Amino acid sequence: MPDSLLADRPSRHTASLLAILAWLGGCTSDVSSIDRRIDALSVPSRASFVRAADAMQLHCGTLDCHGQPGRNMRLYGHYGMRLATTDNPLQTQTTFDEYSASYGSVVDLEPEIMSRVVEKQIGPESLTIVRKPRGTEEHKGGQLMAENDTLDRCIVGWITGDYQVQACNSVADTPRPDVDGGLGP
Repeated sequence: MPDSLLADRPSRHTASLLAILAWLGGCTSDVSSIDRRIDALSVPSRASFVRAADAMQLHCGTLDCHGQPGRNMRLYGHYGMRLATTDNPLQTQTTFDEYSASYGSVVDLEPEIMSRVVEKQIGPESLTIVRKPRGTEEHKGGQLMAENDTLDRCIVGWITGDYQVQACNSVADTPRPDVDGGLGP
């Protein structure tokens, strides 16, 4: 068969590729509609996240828990994993970029459910970030808070917009037993 005839007729491979591209083209409109819907999701306050993040960092963000890269919810900062390779835990304070990375990690964990909680369509117990530390769902770290205790009021208050600065300050300012002159060595 002459080369000119081959050029005019798509190969089986080319036809398959064209079929895949056509299918992806059909999906593109669906993906863009999802992207528009996600842009409309409600999220908790970024401004009040700092103290809630400090409280979570103490209880959840250590290197053996959510302060490690293998977790789907990662917390960065002073007591655990750092963004900058030059920063060591306990040596420098949590940076703006670390707070931003932690905020994204927490908010992006269950974005649709988070949005519904923020809009008060469903209760905060719908979120994994509330169920696991409360002990109502299996959690490798065990139960870290009870409903309406100080840590719970801090985290749930931040999520629902009923931010309780005193609760977050109380939890975030309490030294951990193993650091900050606590009970450790």
